[in-house]
Amino acid sequence: MAGLLTDKIGARVVCSAGLLVALLGTLGYTQLGAHTSEAYLAAALFVTGAGIGSTISPSMAAAFGSVAPAEMPRATTALNTLQRIAGAFGTALFAILLQHAITASQAQHPGSVPAVASAFGSTFWVAVTLIAATLAPALLLPRPAPAGQAVTGQAVPNCACRSRRATP
Repeated sequence: MAGLLTDKIGARVVCSAGLLVALLGTLGYTQLGAHTSEAYLAAALFVTGAGIGSTISPSMAAAFGSVAPAEMPRATTALNTLQRIAGAFGTALFAILLQHAITASQAQHPGSVPAVASAFGSTFWVAVTLIAATLAPALLLPRPAPAGQAVTGQAVPNCACRSRRATP
């Protein structure tokens, strides 16, 4: 669905909207408590996932749309490598932050479930901040090309589903 929307209204709008949805879902995790229900967690995860899922296709389309076809193999490799490294770095960062928050909470309240829940909540505030920070670059993504505008020699920006070239 995000790919189709990207083709119609552009990566900027779809990606920004997806980030806002992901932000709302992640905000739900900042409110964790000792008795937070599984349904609440599932709903917050669903909203976060829907938002993040709505950012992947538009951002990839924008990235690949600005690359000439001859450069596509290198661009694909670079983007995949960047995603893997950033994913590993992000996971490690949140694991360290969470472990630090849990250790600090247990020093004050040993064995306290509310303290651990609070540690998770404070860690998710960092995630909220990082998601909010990505809104600025998302607003810099290209707008869709006007209808009927020919594009020569490279993929059409914002086309999430396929590459199109101008016909002579």
